[in-house]
Formats: sequence, C-alpha cells, structure tokens
Amino acid sequence: MIVLKDIYWERVNLHLVFDTSLEGLNIILANNTNKMLKLKSDTNEIVINVTNTPEGEMFDSGKWNLIISDTMDFNNHKEFIKYDNKRLETNKYETFFKIDEELLSKLDEKSKIFNYRGRKCAYIVDFYLDPNLQFYVCSNFMIENRSWKKFLTYNESETLVKKLITFARKRYLNFIKAYYWLCRMFKFNKKKRVLFLTENSNELIGNLKALYDYLDTDKVKCTKKVCAYDIYDKKNLNILRRCKIFLKEIFLLAQSDVVFVDNYTPKLTHLELSKKCKLVQLWHAGIGFKSVGYARFGIDGSPHPARSCHRTYTDAVVDQESLVEVYKEVYGNKESNFKSFGIPRLDGYLDRETIENKVKEMEKINPLFTSKKVILFSPTYRGNGSSDAYYDYSLIDLERIYKYCKENNFIFVVKMHPFIKEQINIPEEYKDLILEYSSLDINDLIYVSDIMITDYSSCAYEFSLFNRLLIFYRFDKSLYEYLRPMHTVKCFTKNQAEVKKFDELMQVLEDNKDIDINERYSNLRKLSNSNSCEKIINEYIVK
Repeated sequence: MIVLKDIYWERVNLHLVFDTSLEGLNIILANNTNKMLKLKSDTNEIVINVTNTPEGEMFDSGKWNLIISDTMDFNNHKEFIKYDNKRLETNKYETFFKIDEELLSKLDEKSKIFNYRGRKCAYIVDFYLDPNLQFYVCSNFMIENRSWKKFLTYNESETLVKKLITFARKRYLNFIKAYYWLCRMFKFNKKKRVLFLTENSNELIGNLKALYDYLDTDKVKCTKKVCAYDIYDKKNLNILRRCKIFLKEIFLLAQSDVVFVDNYTPKLTHLELSKKCKLVQLWHAGIGFKSVGYARFGIDGSPHPARSCHRTYTDAVVDQESLVEVYKEVYGNKESNFKSFGIPRLDGYLDRETIENKVKEMEKINPLFTSKKVILFSPTYRGNGSSDAYYDYSLIDLERIYKYCKENNFIFVVKMHPFIKEQINIPEEYKDLILEYSSLDINDLIYVSDIMITDYSSCAYEFSLFNRLLIFYRFDKSLYEYLRPMHTVKCFTKNQAEVKKFDELMQVLEDNKDIDINERYSNLRKLSNSNSCEKIINEYIVK
C-alpha cells in the first residue's frame, strides 16, 4: 500500500509526497457533489496549485476526498458515480493509500490560511482523516464574522434555502423559549422540585440512577418534599408522540428548581433557564479521558464557540479536585462552578457487603465467574457515534485466546460498548470459555474480573480501584488520538500495560497467567469521595 509521507507548501502550490512513484495510477479529488478534479503525476508527488487548477480556476470550496486507484477508470464518469454511491451507502471502503503515523500527528500543522481583501476574508486549506480512514483536502472561503456569539446567524447561510431554514429554526427556538417562560410563570407546586434528565437512554442509569435511588432512602433528611420525574421512552415513536414528549420535557424543566443531567443535552443549548434554577452536570464517565466538548474544539462535531449547553451549567460535579482543570477545558465553564463531590454511582462501590452481594449475583448468572480467573474485554466503539458505531473483531484472535484460557484456568468475557449493535461471532467450540455478556452492567462484571483489556473506555477508572492488571490494547493509537485527542490523566493503577499489537497483548497475558483468584479483593484503593450522594443532596436539595 502507498504511504503518504509528507505535506508541504511552496507558495500557492500544495505538495503531497508519497513513498513511491504514482506513475500510471489514476488520481482524483472528488467532493460531496461528485465534482471531480483529475490529477496526474509521474513522480512520487501530487502538486495542486490552489489558485489555478487544471480547469483554470480556484480550487473550489469543499471537502475533497483523495482517491488513488490502479483499476478504476475515472475518465468513465458513470463508473465513478456508481462507485461513489456505493461508498456513501456502506460508509466503508478500501483505501489505496494510508498516512504515515508521524505525519498524522502533524496534520493540523500543515494547514494554510490565505488572507485577502484587507484580512476581512480568508481562504483556508486544511486536511482531515475521518474514522473510516478517508483522507480529505478541505478548502473553505471565510468572511469576518463580528456576530460570532450568535447562533444560526444569517451570514453563515450560503444560499437562500439555507437562509430560509435558519429563519424557520430561529422562529421555532423563539417559540420554545416563550413556551418555557409561560410554563415557568404558572409554576403549580411551590415545593422544591428536582428533575433527572438524560439523553443517553430510556431509563436512568449511572450517576443519575444512584442519586435518584438515594432520595428514596431514610438517609435523606429534607424539610421540603422532593419530586423526581421519570424519563420517557423516546425511541420508536412517531413524530406527534415525540413532539408531545419534547413539550412535556420543556414543561418539566420550567417547573423544576434543580435539574440534574449526565451528558451533553442539546435542548439546553437553546433554553435560558431561570436564574432560580440550578443546572447540575454529573457526567456519565468516571474520569476525563477522551476529549469531549470544548476540549475538541475545531474537530468535526465540536460545539458552537459561544452557544453550548456546556456553558450553561450553574454547577458541575467532578470526582476530585485534580480533575477540575480537565473539565474546565471540556465545559468551557468558570472554575467557581465546579464541586469535587465524587461520583454518585461509586458510593459504597468498594464496601465489603456490596462486593459480596454482587459476587453472589454474578455467580448465579454463571458459576465460572468465581471458579475461574476472568479476563474482561471492554473496548470503546469506533465510528462517529451510535448510528455507525463498530469494532473490528478481526483484531482479536479467538483461537489463541481460547487456547490461553484453557491452559491457564481463565475465561474471556466480552462486554462491548452499548452503541455497537453487531455482536462478536464466537465459534461454538469456544463458547465454554469465551462468553459474550454485553447486556450486563460493566460495574458488575468488574467485581469478578482479574484482568481488564480496554482501550479508551472510562471503565478503566472503576477497574483501577481494585489494583488489578489493566491492559490498554490500542491498535489504532495514532489514528484514534488524532480524531479524539487525549487528556493526560494519571489516575489509574500502577499495574497496567499499553500494547498496539495482538502478539504484544498475548505476551502481557502470558506474563500474568499466575494470578491468584483468592487475592481479587485483597488490595482495594480508597475512594477520595465515598459519600458523594449525601454531599450533592445537601448542596442542592436540602439547602
């Protein structure tokens, strides 16, 4: 496979340097409207003059996919259209070249800005690699935006149709705001009301559920009655039903004095809640790990510079003081709004009684959890999100895993991210020692696991509390960390390893095959905050 080794500029000439000659190959740049720019090269370089393409014009604005093929005839326009449509349908297709890892880490530095018209306008050329490994040359004509704090401004809409859409959305948002304040004016119950709002699932999970359940215990000594609202099933509903639920959610927001959320909540971007209402972000992950929110500003999917629900939080709960800097970067919120109250779902997580009860529950599900040593495989997904999430199972050699487990008294438990719909295909002859339990709670599986193999999943934090072997299998480290830059967080166990190849993974497992199952719970770490729910209740509800 050809490797893209370097990118450099010579005035207005863009040079793409490969590791071998491109002579005889078909080269094309194609944008999302199927406009094609045919290129040619007799050396190992492609040269693009951005002010004077082969068609005698400026390199047009767009997201241009570089395609190199030795078989496809790009002179046949119909053949290319057929190919391109197939590519768009599958969202996965073969790439004839790849990017050198060293170049990948410097890709952003290769961008160039051309200012013109007294610096009121600019032409920008940058480079992008998407999760499907497709390389793009992106070109954009920009104009000065003095109203950058406004959301959906008309001067950001290039065509009349887009301006009309912007106009309609603005009217819609104004209606929602008016509806919220009308509901707020007629607040029916003067007692303090609390809303638990989630965008992640059809039921309360994680920190929201832990806090919600805590309100039903005798531990809460509150002088005011607390009303907590259940979450509605929003999936598989028709448009009318969805609208009714959305309006009810706005009504509940207006009637609430405290709102707890656990993830990015788009509707709160457009609503300015009453100053009497506390909006508290609990977050769903245990630690700042993958960059999200404003920490990935400038990358596809990053928030608006001024208008984002992250900036609207009146309070944000973090595990410990050392993580305030991480989440300040994520939320774009001021430091005084952060409270280091701990993680609600980990209250009692390391209590001996809790551990014993959970272990008994897991033993009922499968006795092997307590009779054998357990390797828990729990990576995060690849792709843009829930709609196209996947994991390349070919990177796990089940035959070698099975042989290792059989020889060393292990079982291998697969727990995939909820976004991944395709289950791992386990051959029938391996199912006695390789088990698929993606339906179980990750925290319950952690209780009975001796080794965890993950990559960038925040479940590594909970697992590290047990001081067991933690293996980061990061086969696509350069690409993944290019797409999702990492925070540097040193809150994991010392007993950990990072590998890029499966052979290296098997070597780490081989070096740790003599784990004693009787020592699973002998060395527990102490949580910095073990009464998180009580602190949060006292701060936002009892007061």
